[in-house]
Amino acid sequence: VDRAICEDVAYEAIRAGYRRLDCACDYGNEVEVGRGIARAIEDGLCTRSDLFITSKLWNTYHSPEHVPLALDRTLSDLSLDYVDEYLIHFPISMEFVPFE
Repeated sequence: VDRAICEDVAYEAIRAGYRRLDCACDYGNEVEVGRGIARAIEDGLCTRSDLFITSKLWNTYHSPEHVPLALDRTLSDLSLDYVDEYLIHFPISMEFVPFE
């Protein structure tokens, strides 16, 4: 989902009754999804525990020492304390590339 509309799309999906959100760092819109989630919770549409949020580990972060960095980035971008499921995006490991 395009970043320009992503916050509203996430919010409206929750308002429509969706409770499972599929995210990934590679989609480039986790900050906006997080804003939509926060707004939905703030407006009383749901609680955090009502939602099931998945995110995914990108291929350049498969090494054990890089996984916590990637997860922390996802949690920060989504403004969440936890995700319900954290998957390997797809099982092809690539050379490490820092976020910046």
